[in-house]
This record gives sequence, structure tokens and C-alpha cells, in this order.
Amino acid sequence: MSQALHTSSTGINAGQSQINVIAHNVANINTVAFKSANMTFETLYSHNLSHGSAATKDGGGTNPKQIGLGVKVGGITRNFVNGTFVSTGRSLDTMISGSGFYVVQDAGKHSYFTRDGIFNIDSEGNLVTQNGMKVMGAKSVYSNAGSDTTVKIPKNMIANVKGDPDIADKSIQDLNNASITEGTVMVQVTKTEVTGTDADGNPITQTTTTKTPVTIPSGDKKVSELMSNFDNVEGIKVTNNNDGTYTYSPENSGDTTYTIEFLSEGTTSNFLAESGWRNSTTTKQMSKIASLQDMVNYNNTNAISLIDTAIDENGILIATYSDGSILTQFVDAAQTIQWRYTTPEGVDITGNDVTAEGSSIANSNFALELATMVNQEGLISLNNNLWEWGPDCGEIYYGMAGEMSFGAIESGGYEESNVDIAMELSNMIMAQRMIQMNSRVFSAASEVMQTLTYLGQ
Repeated sequence: MSQALHTSSTGINAGQSQINVIAHNVANINTVAFKSANMTFETLYSHNLSHGSAATKDGGGTNPKQIGLGVKVGGITRNFVNGTFVSTGRSLDTMISGSGFYVVQDAGKHSYFTRDGIFNIDSEGNLVTQNGMKVMGAKSVYSNAGSDTTVKIPKNMIANVKGDPDIADKSIQDLNNASITEGTVMVQVTKTEVTGTDADGNPITQTTTTKTPVTIPSGDKKVSELMSNFDNVEGIKVTNNNDGTYTYSPENSGDTTYTIEFLSEGTTSNFLAESGWRNSTTTKQMSKIASLQDMVNYNNTNAISLIDTAIDENGILIATYSDGSILTQFVDAAQTIQWRYTTPEGVDITGNDVTAEGSSIANSNFALELATMVNQEGLISLNNNLWEWGPDCGEIYYGMAGEMSFGAIESGGYEESNVDIAMELSNMIMAQRMIQMNSRVFSAASEVMQTLTYLGQ
């Protein structure tokens, strides 16, 4: 009879463990990106009364006689099926539609995985979780190693093409239209020419002033063509420095000198009028025309401010500023992550033309890193919607959303828990009945033992 007591107690314990799992699932029915668990059972060892025997030519065989010793918890598995998208209308709320985990990092530089895509931006421009963990940025479309940079919006940045050896081949439309606009610039050149000497031997000079309109072209004109427009004005010399910059200066020839002044008459080009290119009697670097404004500088009251941040389907941040300019990243044909700065006029400046000069962009990253592993059920569940690598996870792969095997990003909402409440209630009833029936068996075995106790009295 004691065996029946022990056997039924295993059923009671197993049923209670299932109730505990169900309770955890139900408690997290509203937890962001929660993955429900399911418990399965296995039999315990059996007590063999007889192993059975094989049939012979004279008699038949017998089957084994066994009495089972109860039940045990076979396993607790996680259901990683995607939860339903819950719309919030908030641009920094995201969901991974498919496989993958966001990679986040704590203050100690330890990395974790999460499906919780509710993010914020802290005072330093870092993209962080609700618990303040930094979100890691992808270093490439696909990699076997994780990134060491976080997703961060730069406080300030200057995008320019200064020093680019191919500046002469760039179209004006590839530069900043806010600094180069089509129109006419009136150039005033004063020519001082020595015509002879007086009785005392002093030079006699003659001064003439001419005003020449210079047309600033639009469309696909090259920077070098723009330079030649000034080079055609008498008294101006334009020099290609062969380092990505052009220099213009007053032309001097013997006893004849020139001074140059850019007037604000007519339809004056912004890049001349607003950048102080007036009374220019000294050498100037023409590369200034390709220099873009300070983007975001919280220490500069005149700087533009960040007004909106969104995340696209590839997990790339799109930062929009108060002047209408946009900073983001994209994947080029060579599968390399590149910067893209769009001016208020809609002109795109990409790749190496968006530099780290005078800015914090060198430590910035706009592409969210995702991770996947051979066996995601091998992950160890922690608090705060975090997962940690487990010994049975296998190799981890890193990359960007929408690339390779990674799911795409849906923004404007989050992933809800995948708990099936109807199934949980059904399992709870079964677990409850399991406990009740095993309790009845326990009581019956106890009563039989009590009866046997009184047989000898």
C-alpha cells in the first residue's frame, strides 16, 4: 500500500508543477513579447514482477508483469511563435516580424537578447530599453560576431565633401542646395594698372572698375564647371589644388593688380552672400561651397534640433530635424552600411561625404543589430524580458532586420504575449483534475492501510 501512496504523490507533485507553469503564463498575458511555456510528463521506473518469457515449441510465451511507480516532469519548453502586433502609434515601439532578437547591453558591457522592442532615447542620444540598457547597432548585414557600437544619435555633425578628390566630378545637385542656389552673382573687379611715371619718377596708375554677372547653374552642372564660371571673369584666378579643393584669388600680372568684391545686387547666390564671400581680396578655399551646416549641437542655440525619430523595416533609425533635414543609414549594393544626409531641399549626401569631422558621428550607429541562434529554445530566461545565452544555444549569428534569415521590423507598436488563454485554462483544468484524482488514490491507499492496521485487533 505504501507504493500506491508514493505513486499518487508523484502525480500530485507533477500536477502542482504544471499549475505553477500555467500561473506564470497567465500572469504574463500582457507582458511585451512574452513567450509561453508548456510542460510535458514522463513515466517513472516500473517495478518488474516478471520479465516475461519467450514462446517454446511446447508452450506459449508470457508478457512482463510491471507496476509503474508514478510520473515525473519530462520537460518545460518555450513557444517562440510570434505574438500579435499591438499598435501604439509611437515611432520607437517596434516588433520583429519573424525570427531574431534585439541585442542590448548593460552598464557592465554584458550583452543580452530581447524581443521587447519598446525603446526610448536618453539624454546622450542613446537608444535604450525601458530599463536603460543600450541597444546595439549592427556593424554589417551579416556577421558571426556581435557589434561593439550602440545605436546613438549624434549630438552634432558636419556633413561635407571637403578633401574629396572627386569633388570636381560631383554634381551641384549632389551638394547642399541650401548653400548653392541657382541665380546670378554680380562680381566687381577693380583693376589698378600702371600707365607711366610722373616727373618725380612715381608711378602713374589708372583704376577701372567692371561689374560682371556670373551665373550659378542648377541641375547636373559639375563643381568644376562652376569654378570655370569665375575663372572666365577678368582678374580672377581659379586654381585646382588637386586635393579636393579649389582656390580663387585676385590675378596679378606685372604692374597690374586686381581686387575682387562680390556684390549683393541682383539674384545673389546664398553661398556667396551668406558665407561672407565679400571684399575677397585674399585667397579663399572654394571647397567651402560644399560644406554643410552643423546638424545637431545642443550647445549651440542656433543649431537645428531633433524633432522626430522613426525606425524603418530594416531597423534603421530615421532622424528628422527642425529644418526638415534627415539623417539615416542605408545598405548599398556592396552590402555596406552607409550614412545618408538629406538636405531641407531634398538633396541626398551619402557615403564618405558624410564625415565625422567636428562631430560625434564616428561613435554613432543607426542600424539595430539582430541576433539569431541555432537553437533559440536553449536560451536562459531572465527578468526584464531578457534572455541569456545557454550552453545548448549553438552558434549565434548577427545582422540586420530584413536581411538573410532575420525578420523585418514593424514600427508603431510592439509584440504582445503569445499566451493562448483558452489553452491555459484547459490545461489548468486538466492539472486540477490530475491533482484531485491522485488525491483520491492517495486517500484510498491510506484507508486500505488503516483497514489492514485493524485486522489483528
